[in-house]
Amino acid sequence: MHEQTYWTEEKRVISYARVSTGAQAASGLSIEAQHRAVADAAASRGWQVVSCISDEAVSGAVPVDERPGLNAALGQLERDEADMLVATRVDRLARNTLETLLLFDRADRAGWELLTLDAPEGVKTHDGRMLVEILAVIAAHEAGAARARTVAALQTARRSGRRLGRPNRQPEEARILAAQLHADGCSLREIAAALEVAGILTATGKFTWHHSSVAALLTNTPSQDSHTG
Repeated sequence: MHEQTYWTEEKRVISYARVSTGAQAASGLSIEAQHRAVADAAASRGWQVVSCISDEAVSGAVPVDERPGLNAALGQLERDEADMLVATRVDRLARNTLETLLLFDRADRAGWELLTLDAPEGVKTHDGRMLVEILAVIAAHEAGAARARTVAALQTARRSGRRLGRPNRQPEEARILAAQLHADGCSLREIAAALEVAGILTATGKFTWHHSSVAALLTNTPSQDSHTG
């Protein structure tokens, strides 16, 4: 009886979506797809979506308090402008187990609700909390695996005789590293970040890599580093 009341009670919902890479958007986890899934779930339960808030190109490893979108959503909830924050999956909230669980505990203490569609019971029941904890651990593991792939690619490039970690105006080592990361499934944004961490300059001698310059690197075509995409 309690679950039925929970599902059918009218609530004001904030739909929260997050993507960190272009690869996620291509896989169906785009901002629009996430908000649409939340809207469909809300409509089926008689909830009203009062706001759609997003964090675009923000890693799940970024602390909750440093995300502009999520902070805006939390502000609305704490001002009683909404009753519930809903995301499609636990890994959209965070890819750090502690951050995820602290966010659920924050909701419980403040009196608003936090729900993800892959853990529809939330933490209201013992089984629900266990599922949230499992999904949070999986999300953190996946983030760690992605970081490990990047480190492995950097190590492979170093073993090949390339000197990473210092500025270099020659694009060859950048192409090698970018190709390795691209083959491993990394997005253009992730590749750009890896090139910057490695201290590799663009072909025009700049420190900042953008989507266009990485894409050009992978296709061996010229790019404009001034692009801010």
